[in-house]
Amino acid sequence: MYRIHVDKQYFNFSCAHFLIFNDGSREPLHGHNYWAWVEVEGDLGPMGYVLDYITFKPLFRELCNQLDHKTLLPAGCGVLKVAQRGESVEARHDDGSVFSFPAKDCLVLDLPNTSTELLASHLARRLYDALVKRNEHRHLHAITVGVEEAPGQQGVYRYSLPHVRGG
Repeated sequence: MYRIHVDKQYFNFSCAHFLIFNDGSREPLHGHNYWAWVEVEGDLGPMGYVLDYITFKPLFRELCNQLDHKTLLPAGCGVLKVAQRGESVEARHDDGSVFSFPAKDCLVLDLPNTSTELLASHLARRLYDALVKRNEHRHLHAITVGVEEAPGQQGVYRYSLPHVRGG
């Protein structure tokens, strides 16, 4: 089994969010300058490498860029109702808070929360989807992504890839 680890300064994104806590309360809306890294495990391809850095790095960079300068909202949180209303996205929390954001400045994620762990999961799964579209996935076994929101404080997710059947 082989692994590549890619940790580039440009794997970053700045965005706003708030966490929902176990008791249903939320923290205030705030932002972070996130930094990410990625590891891909798998067998060597026919040319002797796991993935080509030249085509792989821009792919992961684009996934980070999609989060950049957005307000992140979780679509799968029971105490937060998120809906698009025309050109706006509205988020209503059970505590009575109502947020309204321009839709172009907001990203609603299919996640229960916007923790670093779940952002790492989001990036790993989107990366796998992109590799499948490019047919660069069959020899891969796992993708691990780390997302740091402050120095020394990061969430990590290891995605054990599904076996692909058929062509």
